Amino acid sequence: MAGGLIVAGLLAATRVGAADTSLSSKGSSFVKEASEGNQAEIATAQLAQQKSQNPQVKDLAQMIQNDHQQAQEKLQTIAQTHGMALDQKPTFTQRREQSKLEKLTGADFDQQYTKDMLEDHVKDIKKFQKASQNLEDADVKQYAQETLPTLQSHLQHAESAAKAVGVDQATISSITKDVSGAMGGTGENQQNGRGAGRGEPY
Repeated sequence: MAGGLIVAGLLAATRVGAADTSLSSKGSSFVKEASEGNQAEIATAQLAQQKSQNPQVKDLAQMIQNDHQQAQEKLQTIAQTHGMALDQKPTFTQRREQSKLEKLTGADFDQQYTKDMLEDHVKDIKKFQKASQNLEDADVKQYAQETLPTLQSHLQHAESAAKAVGVDQATISSITKDVSGAMGGTGENQQNGRGAGRGEPY
């Protein structure tokens, strides 16, 4: 009888311990959207390296692919720690965006890709800034903090590439205006982190 009570107690403790590893609702949503974003950026970066003939665009795409692959590896580790499975399939929106890019060639492709990267990273920066301040989950919050400087670097490189392929400054400014005042806000972390994500800000 005593042995049975001990075993039952251990099982109960195990269940409680497992429950304690779960992410908060916002943390879980952030990880899911960041993973989707990483995968989308990798896919479009690979496409850009295949289709673009502009060295600056190809360099941007290679950097983004490398950084997002590293980011996804870190995020996968976090997800596994919390017993969370990440979906490896692209979303409908991602498939639609990919399809649009696949139909473009030459300068049209380069301009659309760089504008997409500007728009994506503006959204990413705002989302990661809020996540790095507000999330309750320590490891996810740290991921957001360490990733933010890389997102800012991507945005700066995307702006340079956009200019190089003929996107006018007015268009660039209209896309980046929401984060123009916040680009220097994480100076102490500028050399740290990799990756990005997509989704709604927290």
